Formats: sequence, structure tokens, C-alpha cells
Amino acid sequence: MSNTYKTLGKPLIGITTWRRDLPTFLGERTDLYTLGPEYVESIEKAGGIAILLPHTQPEIALAYLDLIDGLLVSGGGDVDPESYGDKNSGQSYEVNAGADAFEIALVQEARKRKIPTLGICRGFQILQVAFEGTMLQDLHEAFPLHPKNEGAPEYILSQNHKVLLEKDSILAQVYNCSIRTVNTIHHQCIQTVGKGFIPVGWSEDGIIEAVQSSTDWLALGMQWHPEKLEDEKEYALFSYFIKEVEKRIKKEEPMC
Repeated sequence: MSNTYKTLGKPLIGITTWRRDLPTFLGERTDLYTLGPEYVESIEKAGGIAILLPHTQPEIALAYLDLIDGLLVSGGGDVDPESYGDKNSGQSYEVNAGADAFEIALVQEARKRKIPTLGICRGFQILQVAFEGTMLQDLHEAFPLHPKNEGAPEYILSQNHKVLLEKDSILAQVYNCSIRTVNTIHHQCIQTVGKGFIPVGWSEDGIIEAVQSSTDWLALGMQWHPEKLEDEKEYALFSYFIKEVEKRIKKEEPMC
């Protein structure tokens, strides 16, 4: 149990960041750790406290996990194909092998400690690659009718598609439905799920869009961005996650 929970009664959720070069007043482009505010807002609204985790050496990931009660692996650039035993075909962009190594170490150790974990977009992909899952570098070669996230930002954010959920899955229970309309902010997808996971959500054209752990470790991953959907059902997802984190904390409280 984190000291924060002891003090404030709220779980501390670590959220990975996206390291990238962006233009700032300091120069043409500056190396920055970034994160969309919706992640933090979603965690706080659900009753958690967010702490941002910058990419660093994989061994430091273990120290980060000593501080947090739950883990959210966020979106970002493409996963380096070498991280799942492939070569870059020229269709993987903004790759960062160091970020991959850090996040892979983070989720592998989270599984060992059974720290509840939520993977979103790139985070979903990392969650699979960390356990020998594989990916398609360009999903449109195999799924040409899937919406494309190219063009102006407002066009990308307006793209959406349906996801069919396994009726007995955690997500179907959380959403209380088996079909969800979600956003389309990706150009790659999972080809095979990682060991210890089962697919529980698919696009209408057959892309694996969501997974859950098949073990006693609470781990969920989705290809879409629930934090960007202004929908109470997405709030229900984050609320479920925080409640499950709290349940785990209480189970670990020492008996008098």
C-alpha cells in the first residue's frame, strides 16, 4: 500500500508518458515528456491520484512500482518492431527502443506483483509485446476498409468504428453492452495476443481491439482511447479500474 493511500485514502496510479521532440519557445524542437490531460482527468474523476512516469532505465521501473497502487500505460509513438522480433518496414513511426524497454520492464514486473494495469492504444500494444504478442505495422494492408487516422487533427478525432465485445468479458460487464462505438486513432494493430491474455473485443472487420488477462492479474488493454471519449460509459471503465485497485489495497492491509 502506498503512503499516499494511507494519507489521502486514494490510490496512486502511475501513468507512462510520451517522450518526443516538440516545438517550444526554447528552440525549434525540444525533447519533452508529454501526456494528454485527459488521462489525469479520468483517473482523478474516478477517485485516483495520477503520478507521471518518465521513461528511464528499465531497472528503475521496479522502483516506480514501489510507489504506485495501479498502472496505466498510455498512448504514444509506434512500438519498435525489434521489440517483437520484426524489422521496421518503414511503416513504424516515432519509434523509441528505450521507451519500449522501459515500459516492457514495467508491465512484466507489474504482472509479477499483480499490480492492476490498464493499457491504452500503444499501452495496449506494449502489454501484448511484453508477453510475446506480435503486431501488424500497417493494419490497412490486411484490413483495407478500416478507417484511417490521417489528415487534420479534427478529422482524425472524428473517425470512429464499432467494437464487438465478448459478452462475458470484463469490458462488456463494465459497459453493460456488447457493441461500443469507439474512436480510431491508430494505424497499427495486434496480430497475436501475448501469453496470459485472451482477446475480448474486435472491430467489425476482425482487428483485435481489446484483451484481458486470463490469469488472476487484473490487466485490460484496448486499442481505442477511452479517455478522449466524452461518455459516461468510459467513466465507468476508469471507475471500475480504480475500485479494483482499492480492492487489492484492502486485501493487502495487515491484519491486527
